[in-house]
Amino acid sequence: MALVLKQWKMAKTADAQGNYVHLVGREGGLLAWLLSLLGIDPTTEIEIKDKIVVFTVGSLAGREKRVIPINSVCSAYYGYEKPWKMALVIGAVLMPLFFVGLLAGPLYYFLNKQLSVGVVENSGWSGSFAFKRSVIEGQNIDENSAYEVIEVVRMLVERKTA
Repeated sequence: MALVLKQWKMAKTADAQGNYVHLVGREGGLLAWLLSLLGIDPTTEIEIKDKIVVFTVGSLAGREKRVIPINSVCSAYYGYEKPWKMALVIGAVLMPLFFVGLLAGPLYYFLNKQLSVGVVENSGWSGSFAFKRSVIEGQNIDENSAYEVIEVVRMLVERKTA
């Protein structure tokens, strides 16, 4: 299931915390958003720094963190999924209600595009997270941004092997 994107920071130079990339997502839905307002915010994070990649997965039950040295990353990948088929089905099914069908299909498409980014460790472990746009937090995603994340990982890996 895709997470709702809360934060998307990416640059070719490190920020004050040493992050080149910092992605934060939370579970989707109104209840999860209300819990985040109360500080009960189980999030999933990817931090890509000069020497390490950090995956953090939080839930109401606890937190798990995986730290990978950047020179142990053998590949990085991204994917982008556009749910046009389901949007078309929703629009067609609701077409007898005319305006509902014309609005529901495109709205579903707009809100459910998913972006996946991940890395593969030399051990074979693969870590990735799927994110989707957040209307509430105002965060948007696109394929070019995902590719830039992969370019940053490539730059850091090549720097370590040079």
